[in-house]
Amino acid sequence: MHRMVTWTACLVVLLFAGIVQAQAQLSIRAASAEPVERWQRMQVEHSTRVVWVAPTEVVTGSDIERAQPEVNSQGLTRIVVVFTEAGARKIRDLTIAQSKKLIALVVDGRVIWAPMVLAEAGKESVLTGNGPNGLTQEEVERIMAIVR
Repeated sequence: MHRMVTWTACLVVLLFAGIVQAQAQLSIRAASAEPVERWQRMQVEHSTRVVWVAPTEVVTGSDIERAQPEVNSQGLTRIVVVFTEAGARKIRDLTIAQSKKLIALVVDGRVIWAPMVLAEAGKESVLTGNGPNGLTQEEVERIMAIVR
């Protein structure tokens, strides 16, 4: 009986680990157009562009209070994001540190967007993506599934 309980407990732990690992992930990280030691070389989706992405996740899906997809007046699909107070501090600090440098939006281990930071971000930001029409429908669905 003790063996059966032990195996059942191991199975539950393995199943739980698989579920946690399978959950979708979103992060915003520092990035560079030039190689940086110990940063990961990644291709930006819908592009031939390559960036190097910091291993540290500065902002994650849990830092987002709410998000709403929309199509702007130019027909670009984007997501308006409102950060938590902690998330707003993190994105502000990241955009100050990366001023005139790149940041990367990483979704499920893939770079969706890697813009140059031109201004300090605050409590509300807009994710526009890298495609010619903004974010693709698939990217919107992936991001929204994470932040819900």
